Amino acid sequence: MFVTIKEAANLLGISTATLRRLEKDEEVKGYGIRVYYTPGGQRRYLKAEIEQFYLNKGFAGEFGLGKKPAVLVIDCINAFTSKESPLSGDWENELENINNIIAKAHKTDCPVIFSHSYYVDNNDGMLLWSKKIKGIEALELNSNGVELDSRMRNKKNDYHIYSKFVSVYYQTELLEILEKNQCDTLIICGFSTSGSVRTVASETIQYGIRPIVALEAVGDRDLHVHRNNLSDIEQKFADVLTVHDILNYLDSE
Repeated sequence: MFVTIKEAANLLGISTATLRRLEKDEEVKGYGIRVYYTPGGQRRYLKAEIEQFYLNKGFAGEFGLGKKPAVLVIDCINAFTSKESPLSGDWENELENINNIIAKAHKTDCPVIFSHSYYVDNNDGMLLWSKKIKGIEALELNSNGVELDSRMRNKKNDYHIYSKFVSVYYQTELLEILEKNQCDTLIICGFSTSGSVRTVASETIQYGIRPIVALEAVGDRDLHVHRNNLSDIEQKFADVLTVHDILNYLDSE
């Protein structure tokens, strides 16, 4: 996907004048981002290359991929995907990428786990959290908001777990499922990057399991928050891989 010079500058946090000044031999020096030109002479930049710049600018090493993966799909539920919901985001592309990962996982007998956030009003912690997260009542247990988006390619033997808080491990069967299936790698996708995705990525390693975040299959309501969290996740907690690389990995299992 290509973006304009104004969009690229906003994503990089610099001015368009600086972006032009850094250009030499059709490349943005110091960023490793190529410059493409339309037939009319307009500059264009690959969004994926800008993403990669953020991921590579830290000191991160790599966990690498294990031999027994599972896929965790976080909050692809109506409260997060329906435009009528106060918690929703614009995630059409991410949902398509998530479905591609799910479809590949099903073909390779890789366990698929769907997590559903929910809200109850008889819990002190949830009542306190509702003061911070407006609209959290859309996650009322047993409501339509907590149900899986009908576009998701789920199968009967997939797992479904329900989480009250931002950690999908907290008071759920997630770890039990991973241990039962002897999983050494957890592929994480879904919503949101700064919330449950980040939390699960940071917690997974403590169980000796490799956390892998699917670059184009996670999203946040704020693009800058999304990018900053992806960069921080890559530097500290998980490997962030493209969906293409993850699909190839699942194919090889």
